[in-house]
Amino acid sequence: MDSSEQSTLREQTSGKLSKEGISYKFWQEFQQEREEIQNSINDLSTKPKSSIPKLCEEILVRINTLERKATDATIYLPGYDQRQLILVPLVRELNTKRSEVAPKSKFTFKSRKPAFTNGSEEKVINTEERNTSTTIISNNTSSIFNENFQIVTLNDKQNSYLTINSYLSPPNDSKKIIDFHISNLQHCFINLVCTNVIIGAIHIKGLKDCVIISGPVGSSILINDCENCVLVVACHQFRMHTSKQMNIYLHVTSYPIIEDCNIIKFAPYTLSIPGLDKMFEAAKLDPNNNKYNKVEDFNWLRQQASPNWNLLDEKCLRKDWPLISGDERERAVSEDELKNTLNKILENK
Repeated sequence: MDSSEQSTLREQTSGKLSKEGISYKFWQEFQQEREEIQNSINDLSTKPKSSIPKLCEEILVRINTLERKATDATIYLPGYDQRQLILVPLVRELNTKRSEVAPKSKFTFKSRKPAFTNGSEEKVINTEERNTSTTIISNNTSSIFNENFQIVTLNDKQNSYLTINSYLSPPNDSKKIIDFHISNLQHCFINLVCTNVIIGAIHIKGLKDCVIISGPVGSSILINDCENCVLVVACHQFRMHTSKQMNIYLHVTSYPIIEDCNIIKFAPYTLSIPGLDKMFEAAKLDPNNNKYNKVEDFNWLRQQASPNWNLLDEKCLRKDWPLISGDERERAVSEDELKNTLNKILENK
């Protein structure tokens, strides 16, 4: 978070600047940038074909940057406005324009099937590689990616073990940056630990009775409408809204923010795997700077401690996390093993 964003948050918290004022200012900037990106996509038709891959790469980076700004803005935007922030149609338009004006590539690739999806088969669609962002859809999972950046969406699943490795697209996975959008999951274990990948951001909504364990994240984690979950995450910014009965094992370098939440317990990040120090370095996270216990509750601006959160008792800290090794090889997880693992973690919250 830069100095201007910190100033805005301080003003918002102290009541000096209304949410309406912040929202208006954000919308002006957001709509201007989105319009400029749209113009850049339209202008691709006028550019030399040899320059198209590089230009598409630059446009996708701009879309990704705007999406992250939109994620940060959801803390003060009303629900209707938040729905206007979706940028996937812009990425699809970029895909379409790229296929129209760029030279064809001979390379192909396909998505990989998760190790365990409650017995359901994933439909795989082969897609021609455009050397820029391409969309692969696989049942309730989609990926938007280019050579170095990928957005993975996981939604509408139950009783599933999901791993980051299932959604990596070859080649050059060692340089991949992935953003995860995770929603509408119930009784799932989500393993986002991989030493070969940098996670750019994680957006989470509508999870119940789930466990998410992640390696260090390069920017922000945003959580909405979750209940009875355990998260083990490390990031630069952490924000949670309208959630309850959550245990958060957290490493964060800025003050974590909650709003409209209750029965939230925070603890230090306890993931321990080989190569974790290099993962922190890749995400540009300082391992010695952890503000997990400096929570700001936007519903409680008094001097006294907020009743909506507290620290997890040290004797209750979990330091061993089953199904997590840091090994990039996939492993099969049976339905019984998944059920027993989830119950053991969630019942001992």
